[in-house]
Amino acid sequence: MTDRSTNPNARQLKFAGKVRTFNLNDPRVLAMISGGAHLKRVARMITICRLGIGRAPLAGQYGDTPAACHRRFLEKVYSATDVENVIALGLIGGGMAEDEAFALIDEHVTGKPLEANALIASETIAALVDHSEKTKQTH
Repeated sequence: MTDRSTNPNARQLKFAGKVRTFNLNDPRVLAMISGGAHLKRVARMITICRLGIGRAPLAGQYGDTPAACHRRFLEKVYSATDVENVIALGLIGGGMAEDEAFALIDEHVTGKPLEANALIASETIAALVDHSEKTKQTH
């Protein structure tokens, strides 16, 4: 597995008063993103409950893929759920414990103005989608 600090999908971004690692290219996070049956195999029930049992956490307009979520951010039609889930998944993929990630979401994202947090989420999802597209082009 790629070291989180050197993973090309990882981003170091300031969030909740500290620079934190966000990475959506972690195997556990990719399993959560795929949704449905894969969510039932995720290690912690808190994550499953928060992201929605049987529902892909990136579901929304245009579909439930990372590319669809990225498009919502580009077109500024993202939802509060998009922002919360991308940031939570990014923190978990960056090495943070699920309960700590959701505590930060509750304190710094839920019920707060979306714009600043949407920038973090947008940068996080773009890192995964942009790198995936570059990898496809070189193979």
